[in-house]
Amino acid sequence: MSFLYQAHSGLRYVVLLVGLTLIAMCFAGLMQKQPFTRPGRVVGSIFAGCLHLQVLIGVAVAAMGLWQKRDIGHVAMMVPAVVLAQVMLSKNRRSASPNWVRPLIGVGGALVLISAGLFAIGRMPWGSTAF
Repeated sequence: MSFLYQAHSGLRYVVLLVGLTLIAMCFAGLMQKQPFTRPGRVVGSIFAGCLHLQVLIGVAVAAMGLWQKRDIGHVAMMVPAVVLAQVMLSKNRRSASPNWVRPLIGVGGALVLISAGLFAIGRMPWGSTAF
C-alpha cells in the first residue's frame, strides 16, 4: 500500500514536467506560426497517459483504505483536470485542422486544476520531496 501511495505522490513530478513541456511546445508553435506536428501529439499522449495512470493509482490507493475527508476536494479538482485535458487533446487529434490552441487550453487548464487539487490536500506542486 505504501508503494502505491509513493508512486502516486511521485508521479506528479512526471505529470508536471510533461505538462510544462507541452505548454512550452504550444507557445513555441503559436509564436512561430507552425502547424501542429507529430511531436505535439506524442507529448500530448504521454501527458494524457500519465494522468490516466495517476487516476488508476489514486483509485487503488483510495480502495486500499488511505482515504481521508480532505481527499474529497482533491478528487473534485483532479477529475475535471483529467477530463479537460483528455477532451481537448482528443478534439485536437480528431480535428481536420489541428492547432496548438486546444492542447494549450487543455493542458494549461489541467495543470491549474491539478495545482488546486494538490493545495486541497496540503501539498504544493513544487514541494521539495516526492513522498
